[in-house]
Amino acid sequence: MPNSDRNNKIALSEENFEQLFKESRSAFIRIANSYVHDIYVAEDIVDDSFIKMWEKRDEIMTENYKAYTYRTVVNKCLDHLKAAQIQSRVKQNIVDTTSRMQMHDIISLQKVNPNMLFAKEIKKIFYDSINNMPKLTKRVFVENRMNGLTYSEIVEKMGGGITMRQVTSHMQYALKILRNALNDYL
Repeated sequence: MPNSDRNNKIALSEENFEQLFKESRSAFIRIANSYVHDIYVAEDIVDDSFIKMWEKRDEIMTENYKAYTYRTVVNKCLDHLKAAQIQSRVKQNIVDTTSRMQMHDIISLQKVNPNMLFAKEIKKIFYDSINNMPKLTKRVFVENRMNGLTYSEIVEKMGGGITMRQVTSHMQYALKILRNALNDYL
């Protein structure tokens, strides 16, 4: 049956390994599953333990291979649980970091004032549009909207060279130009 060395330890034969595997695998799976709470992981742990023992059979000399396998299974369960705990902490750190980043984004977005964000751009488009208007349209618009003159005051200031109806027409045209230029911002 088993071979003995000078320390009364038994070398693992193929027959002894098969017998241990058949007799103990299901019990070791139940034990592993009681720790890891996942039958597939438990099966992998037990199978890996048996594989490791078979691969190192020439190095391992013990009187009780069942106890050796049990200790290997328990150690692999501990390793699995430690790895799962680390993975859980990493996931929680990621969730916490993501949550903090989202909160920062929410606060940042709440503080954004779109009027201030595009103010320079809108101003530039506004003044470029005014400067590109026909001379008379530009003058009517500036007198009305920037200098605060009424339509009749504009007619009077221009010495009667323009009618009230023309002032109205130039203002409508100026506002149309501005609406088109600032369409994306209105």
